[in-house]
Amino acid sequence: MFFASLAPGCNRATPRQPDVVRDVAQRGPLTLTVEAEPPHVQVGDAITVRVRVETSGEYEVELPTIEAFGELEARVTESSEARPGPQGLIWRRTFQLEPVTSGTLEVPSLAVRYWRRGSTAATQPTPGLVTQPAGNELLSRPLKIEVRSVLTDKDDPRHPRDITGTLLPPMPPLKPWQWAALVGAVLAAAAGIFGLWKVVRHRLRRPSPPILPEIWALRALEELGAQDWFVDGRFRDFYYRLTEIVRCYIERKFGLAAPEMTTEEFFAHLQRGRLTLPYDAERLRTFLTACDLVKYAALRPRREDADAALRTARAFIHATAASVAQAVHAASGNGPGTAGPGAAVPSGGQAA
Repeated sequence: MFFASLAPGCNRATPRQPDVVRDVAQRGPLTLTVEAEPPHVQVGDAITVRVRVETSGEYEVELPTIEAFGELEARVTESSEARPGPQGLIWRRTFQLEPVTSGTLEVPSLAVRYWRRGSTAATQPTPGLVTQPAGNELLSRPLKIEVRSVLTDKDDPRHPRDITGTLLPPMPPLKPWQWAALVGAVLAAAAGIFGLWKVVRHRLRRPSPPILPEIWALRALEELGAQDWFVDGRFRDFYYRLTEIVRCYIERKFGLAAPEMTTEEFFAHLQRGRLTLPYDAERLRTFLTACDLVKYAALRPRREDADAALRTARAFIHATAASVAQAVHAASGNGPGTAGPGAAVPSGGQAA
C-alpha cells in the first residue's frame, strides 16, 4: 500500500520550460504583447523580439524603434502596416538582438504610443483611458534572457588547454593504379564542369531586361481593376492592394521605403525635403487619406469611389514616370530616354 501511494509521484513529468519569454500589457481596447525567444542562448546567438499591438479601428499606434533598446545592438527584421484582426487592427514589428557577453540580458521596457485618429498624438488625451506622464503610452515590463558562454568551468582564457585527440598513423603512399584512377576522376569531373558551364553560359547569354517600375505598377493596377471586389464585400482588400501598389512603386522608382511608413510618416519625410515627388503633394495626400478611411475607419465606399481611386493611382504613375523621363533627358542632353528604377528626381522638380 505504501509503494502504491508513491507510484503517482514517481510518474509525475517534469514541467516543460517555456520557449518564449512574454509580457502582456492591456489598457482598454489596446493590448501590447512583447515576446523574446529563445529564453536561453549562447554568446553570438540571435535573439528575436516581437512586438504586437492589437487595437480597435479608431486608434493610431506608433511602435518602438531600435533606439528603444539603448546600448543593445538591435535591427528591424520585419515591420508591417496595420492589418485587420479579430478585435480591430493588429500592428507588428520584429527586432533581432545579438548578445556579445554572457550573463543575464535584459530586454528593456518598450513603449508604444497611441492616439485617436484625427487627433494630435502628443497633445490630445484619449477619452476613457489613463494618461501616463509621457503621453498616451502603453509600457511593457523588461524581459530577461540568459546568455551562456561557450566556455566551460574548466576553461581559462589566459591558459588555453592543449589540443588533444587521437593521432592517426600516416597514410601509405598511393599505388600506380590508384594514381591513375584519381587522375581519371579529376579529368572526368573537370570535363563535366566545363560542359555544365557551357550550357549555363548559353542560357544566360541573353538575360531578360528588367521591368521598369511604372510598367510593373500599371500591370498590377490592370489586374486589380479586372476583379469585382464589391461582389463579395472585399472592398477593403481592394484599397489595401491599391495603396500597396502605389507605395511599392514609389520605393522602386525613387528609393523611398514607403511600404514601411504610415501616411503621416511619409508626408513628414517629404516635408523634410529628403525627396521631391514630381506630383501634387496635396492630391496624393487626399488619395492616401481617402484610402486610409476605408482601410482603418470602416468607411464603406461606393463603386464609383473605387473607380476614381484607381484612376488617380494610374494618373500618379503616368505623371511621375513622365516627369522623371523628362528630367533625365534634360540632364543628359541626348535623345529621348526613360528613367530606370531608382532614378532620383532633381530637387525642386515641378509637379505634373
